[in-house]
Amino acid sequence: MRRNTSGFTLVELLIVVVIMGLMGMFAYPRMRGTTTSLSVRNARQQVQTMLVVARAASVQNGSEARFIRSGNVARVVVDSSGTFVTLMSRNLYTEQGVTLTTGGAAPRDTIRFDSRGMGIGLTGAATFRFTNSTVTDSICVSKYGKVARTGCTA
Repeated sequence: MRRNTSGFTLVELLIVVVIMGLMGMFAYPRMRGTTTSLSVRNARQQVQTMLVVARAASVQNGSEARFIRSGNVARVVVDSSGTFVTLMSRNLYTEQGVTLTTGGAAPRDTIRFDSRGMGIGLTGAATFRFTNSTVTDSICVSKYGKVARTGCTA
């Protein structure tokens, strides 16, 4: 009787599984760091977009628009005949796992833009910080309403 020798033995399969497990063990921390930094960058870009939308809406409508931070929720509202209408709203913690805080020379939870797109009541740059475990990033809004990632100047 002839014995069939095709296929893999149990020992060979176990060696392959152990090698794949070791490779995954070394790759996981690197992948985790990448996803963390990407979530912070995505949250920063979302808030930058929201600030630009608020400024553009104030100019386009010729009325006041506001960027409002309430905890980790950011939203854009625009004045429509005395009533503020929400244009955008994002919960950065539930969507990205990112904490949003304020700081800078003029820490504010609300940035108001007048009909010219200028910041109302800003005496210096307002800073928004994005944090997710070990990664931190920030953006600034100048007293002129300009949004920048670096160089928080008026």
